[in-house]
Amino acid sequence: MSNVRELRKNLVDKVCELGVGSAFVSHPAFIPTLSGIDGLINNMNVSNPESVHVREHDGMIAFDYTDSAGDKYSFELTAGEDFVKCVRVEEPHSYVGNSGSVVRVKHAIEKVAKVDDYGSVTITTNFGSMDNVGCDNVHYNMSSSVETCVYDRNGVMHERESRHYGSRLGNGYFHRVGANELLSYARWAPQYDRWNNTVTSRTLLRREKLDTARVVYEDKTTRHTHYGVVPLDQQHGLRDMFIANGYNTYPVPDVTIHPLMQSEVDAMIAREADERVANGLREYAVGRTTYSYSSNNGNKTSVAVRVM
Repeated sequence: MSNVRELRKNLVDKVCELGVGSAFVSHPAFIPTLSGIDGLINNMNVSNPESVHVREHDGMIAFDYTDSAGDKYSFELTAGEDFVKCVRVEEPHSYVGNSGSVVRVKHAIEKVAKVDDYGSVTITTNFGSMDNVGCDNVHYNMSSSVETCVYDRNGVMHERESRHYGSRLGNGYFHRVGANELLSYARWAPQYDRWNNTVTSRTLLRREKLDTARVVYEDKTTRHTHYGVVPLDQQHGLRDMFIANGYNTYPVPDVTIHPLMQSEVDAMIAREADERVANGLREYAVGRTTYSYSSNNGNKTSVAVRVM
């Protein structure tokens, strides 16, 4: 048995003890997988991690925690040959709202990382939230979102997609709703988006070159779609697709991307310490010395949205 401090300190070993296979452990995406899990634990703000008991049994690592403000947390971590999964549930302490009614809120977040037969790793983050604002005692409001990040066989992220779903009314007693119900919509909705109409917004980022990605943004509420190319952030290396210059709203400002000199390409790749990832980045660097883009040349489009 251990405590939260020991779990975070020995997270790699603990996950490996759950039975993760060598193909996943050796994949460069294994580290961002565990970093995401550690971040979920860190965000619980455990004030005295040595005092929080961690249970380890039946292939699961779990603990519960209530902070000094009365916010309740539960955490579960499981793994297998080709996957790692964790679920965190948070229930902030209830309070009296402006209407005089007691407001209750509950959140669940799930991270699932899985390596496939071709060596790609997909990290999916499912999020579900509920509250009782404006509801009677047998109904509640629910909302969901999903983010999916895909790393290729070399550990270079080549696709990131997020989907947000509209609020809907749930039926039942608030205190009986657990993690599975909170997360169920996020888990199945992406498989059936073609047949339902609940996506309110969607952002798809797909790597194009070493330091650029194509973006598609669709917002049903504003009936707006944006297509374009954005530069990727280089501060922490290029293996992960973070958009540079704070471009996180759409349409983004005018974008101009110029060809790079070979020395500039080499310098970008040299920032990557993992040689396997560096080799993957070299594949995306092909043609970068002649590639250019300008959003003022008709490459950027804003139209009425049709969410797919």
